[in-house]
Amino acid sequence: MPNRTSTKDCQFIYLRESSAFALMFKFVVRNEYMRAFSLFICTILLVAGSHSFAQPDKMITNRDNYFWQFGIAWTTTDDDGQELNPVPIDQLHGLPFPSRLYADRYIYNGWSVEGVLGAQPYKTDRLVNDSIGVNGFIGYFDAALKYSFYKQLGRGAIDPYLGSGLGFSLRSADPKQSAPMLTPTVNLSAGCTFWLSKQIGLQAQGVYKFGLVDILGNASYSQYSLGLVYRIEKTDGYKSDFHKPKYKLPRKPSRIKVEKSTDES
Repeated sequence: MPNRTSTKDCQFIYLRESSAFALMFKFVVRNEYMRAFSLFICTILLVAGSHSFAQPDKMITNRDNYFWQFGIAWTTTDDDGQELNPVPIDQLHGLPFPSRLYADRYIYNGWSVEGVLGAQPYKTDRLVNDSIGVNGFIGYFDAALKYSFYKQLGRGAIDPYLGSGLGFSLRSADPKQSAPMLTPTVNLSAGCTFWLSKQIGLQAQGVYKFGLVDILGNASYSQYSLGLVYRIEKTDGYKSDFHKPKYKLPRKPSRIKVEKSTDES
């Protein structure tokens, strides 16, 4: 007779197999380093968010650091199947020219949203999910919410940030490729922009991407990038309160009346 599965067993199988977020949580909890890294980023983002939006509007000055940021970056990908373990430099996949484009839109008091588009081919002599000789490429589109510590550091040359968001990764079909072809991801990122001038900066970033299709398998990977960013400043972002009409000085000088003396010689 065929085996019958009870209702409780079906519920357990459904939760175990179909809940990607539960698998990701299990993956993070079991790994000590990933648990610490995720907890650190989530704590910083929560503290920054509560601090930013809890302040009265009149107490916040210079809220708008910039209007837009656009950049290009040289990117290397660690997709060897053991993403939490450092790999030798000669096993990373990369190109000698920029392969990552991104745009950043400032929102409010250190918060911004970023969109990323990139792709790069696999090198056949390097590891891809524990296999050698994998042909094809990996492409990705990501969207992230970022928080910058630029204001806390005095708006100088150093601009560190943390980010979290969602994305999609597309891998080309190959018999040796064990990862799914299309993978939605949850991303955690950390980086820093070193401003060389008011508009030009050098940005370094690392991002870990949890593959939601196969979290405990080969869908997850990490990327490291180094790029150039161009900042478009917001014209009214650095005005003080003295630009308001009630603080404007009168254009015409006031006349001072002097009483004439009654005693004339």
